[in-house]
Amino acid sequence: MKDKKTRWQLAQKYEFNWWKKRENVINPDYYIESASEIRSYYSDYKELSPETCILEIGSGAAGILTFLSESKQRFAIDPLEYFYATVPSFTGIRDNSVQYFTAKGEELPFENNKFDVVIIDNVLDHCENPYKVMDEVKRTLKTNGFVYFRQNTYSRYGKFARFVMELFLVDKGHPFTFRKNELYKLFNLKGFVIKKVEQDGYFKTWKREITSFSLKDKIKALLFITRDKVTFFIQNVS
Repeated sequence: MKDKKTRWQLAQKYEFNWWKKRENVINPDYYIESASEIRSYYSDYKELSPETCILEIGSGAAGILTFLSESKQRFAIDPLEYFYATVPSFTGIRDNSVQYFTAKGEELPFENNKFDVVIIDNVLDHCENPYKVMDEVKRTLKTNGFVYFRQNTYSRYGKFARFVMELFLVDKGHPFTFRKNELYKLFNLKGFVIKKVEQDGYFKTWKREITSFSLKDKIKALLFITRDKVTFFIQNVS
């Protein structure tokens, strides 16, 4: 198995090629829907305002936060930002008031206690060191600040199957695989309290994959390597 640094670089190459194929087919609906969900979650505690300081880690082509226009203090980081910034279809859907940076989640270029909200949407499994990313989230998030955290998770069997796939580099884009209980333990370890949890469920994903026209999806369904997309809204309380 490759060392973490080399494995992450391979994943970044995979991610670059994935986005390169989608330069002309970007659809903002996913971002818009996710922004609406964050707005709803956050409103249970306070309202977004121009003073709400938001960071998105792994923002991709545009990021969810580009559609949270209530805030005038929005920052996005991604290791591939140097590429995204050159693609007109990507920059065309961005809000120009968002500040984008080429950076890693393990090394956030921001001061302590800066953000009210941090967004991490299916990013942790792409990272070089997930635990260091969460340390950086903790460092830069204000006390009582919130994290919108979404991640594909797998069953015990699913994680084992993906471990085997990882040995042979079948899936080059995801160095890490998580089970839900591992995320619960991680949040507890880092001093976060879970305020809300929502999940798609394994069966919903399996049904979508088994009826997909994609051979890759069908193979995953037949092998029961099915993911459950889970969304956590967590608060930094320490």
